[in-house]
Amino acid sequence: MFDLFRSSDKVKKYILGGLLTLVALSMVTYLIPNYSMGTTTTNNPVLADIGGHKITALEAQQLFQKYSAGRIPPDLMEVYLPQFVETMITQRAALYEANRLGITASDDEARASLVANYPQFFPNGTLSSLDQFDAALKQQGITLQDVVDEAKDQVIMRKLQSAVLGSVVVTPKDIEDEFRKKYERARIQYIAFPPAKFRDQAKPTEEEMRKYYESSKANFAQPEKLAYQVVVLDQDKVAAMINVTEEQLRAAYSNALDNFRMPERVHARHILLKTEGKSDAEKKVLQAKAEDLLKQLKNGADFADLAKKNSQDSTAEQGGDLGWFVRNQMVPEFDNVAFTLKPKELSGVVTTQFGYHIIQVTEKEPAKLKSFEEVKDELTKEVRAQAVTDKMQTLGDELHAALVKSPKTAAEVAKKYGAEVIVMPSASAGEAIPTLGVNPEIDSTLVSMKPDEVSPVLVLPNNRMAVLVLNSRTPGRPAEFSEVQAQIRDKLVNDKSAQMAADSAKEAAERLKKGEDINKIAKSMQLDVTTSSMFGRADSIDGLGPAASLEETFTAPVGAVLGPLVIQTRNVVAKVTEKAEADLAALPVEHDALLAQIKQKKAQDRNALLMDGILAKLTSEGKVVVNQKEIQNMIATLRQK
Repeated sequence: MFDLFRSSDKVKKYILGGLLTLVALSMVTYLIPNYSMGTTTTNNPVLADIGGHKITALEAQQLFQKYSAGRIPPDLMEVYLPQFVETMITQRAALYEANRLGITASDDEARASLVANYPQFFPNGTLSSLDQFDAALKQQGITLQDVVDEAKDQVIMRKLQSAVLGSVVVTPKDIEDEFRKKYERARIQYIAFPPAKFRDQAKPTEEEMRKYYESSKANFAQPEKLAYQVVVLDQDKVAAMINVTEEQLRAAYSNALDNFRMPERVHARHILLKTEGKSDAEKKVLQAKAEDLLKQLKNGADFADLAKKNSQDSTAEQGGDLGWFVRNQMVPEFDNVAFTLKPKELSGVVTTQFGYHIIQVTEKEPAKLKSFEEVKDELTKEVRAQAVTDKMQTLGDELHAALVKSPKTAAEVAKKYGAEVIVMPSASAGEAIPTLGVNPEIDSTLVSMKPDEVSPVLVLPNNRMAVLVLNSRTPGRPAEFSEVQAQIRDKLVNDKSAQMAADSAKEAAERLKKGEDINKIAKSMQLDVTTSSMFGRADSIDGLGPAASLEETFTAPVGAVLGPLVIQTRNVVAKVTEKAEADLAALPVEHDALLAQIKQKKAQDRNALLMDGILAKLTSEGKVVVNQKEIQNMIATLRQK
């Protein structure tokens, strides 16, 4: 057949996608898959050297593209790609160390791994078709040697990890503790101290506000103000003025006759008995079955019914219906027969690379030229769309020229060309423009403009074009106290109310610890007491969110006071009022599942330590050298994309 597991002297090519099922770090590869990202071709710095094998920026980015799946937003690429590179370095270091320790993979072991990775190509553990397997890999940009190397690497990594997994010990106490954590429950009463409750009491004096202003003047600069006009052409309004005549349509039809020529086509259905991967004996059986089906059809059997019951392709549910197709859309053997049949006529048994077909043509259309009337509606849309585009371009150019000639008459120019004028008498950069919203292109254009200057024609979202006229530019300056007094008041009110909430929470906690009733404390502070339902570690607490925010609840005794804690921007003081221990009588039912869960968790932790340890060891020996500067450069490049 072929030398599936030929040897390779190179360091094994790392292929993500499940190499380390026990390592938490490697699981990031499932989260960062296939985002199409530009790579540099002229500058390809080395990110790391592992025992003489170099990982380059280009290689890392290409592998990242290849083994990812398009779910990562561009703004997160700079987070995930470095993690991907870190994983590559860790894995290659582990493989390097395994090689030094003499850990290898036999052909049989690698074959088993390959079968597990690509079961669709190895029915019953045997490769069904080398050509199909090779073609499928090429579509993914992978070679046969890549997957063989991957299979060997998987075996080697499993062997390296097996010692870790084998050394994991789970004691009965570990299992009991995990069971208790899973099923113990608690109830609390708590008082929340939201800062908003104290806003009415937080009233800063004018002296305090002026003091804050004097100490923070630099933070209260008034930004540069621009006075400008936006003259907008709306495509929908322009389109309403466009009329397409019959004469224009017929001229367009005559100039594009080739676009309306329809080739000969047929509407057919078929029954397929697949022979791919079948032995000669099996093929003979299938051929006989095809002949029998043909005989049934000739004797009046329903074609669609036989197709649904016997056809072995995706059209079976539709009664074998293939729809309309033209010449050369099907394989030659099928094509030749289909285009010689008459409507309703049955073919004989047709042999193709896929198997045995029985074909019936249901409809047939000769090649023809679509008439003007047939394409008139479609042509009207096309001609109208082109006319609108041309008109928008012409109006934009004329509008721009008129404004350049007379920038102070924007309103009159806009009226002449059917445009809208939006006046911005005093606006800061990034300020929303009526009907247009925040527009970065307009902001960036205004930056370099001078008073009475006219911008180029800008293409805006929602099929609009615009020309800007800058009237004046007022430089930024330090803000006066009166201009920012309200802003300062809000800031100080927020700060004071937050501090009052924190102080009140602290007072409440001290009173609770002295034995005072929680309801009495809450009433004196005009706040409410909330009593939670019974909750476990994995539950949410009524009004507070995940129980993890009050983990201490499960280790503290009934009556214990918790807090003050800041939970969801609020200070919280709580009291443990009830606890329910786990029923150990139910432990045997979950013993084995908990054992496996704890063992896997410990194995993950130890395996992570093993990988980190190998990397640290090889780094100290100088066998691994990581170029952090180049990795940071790569991240910086991503930020610019």
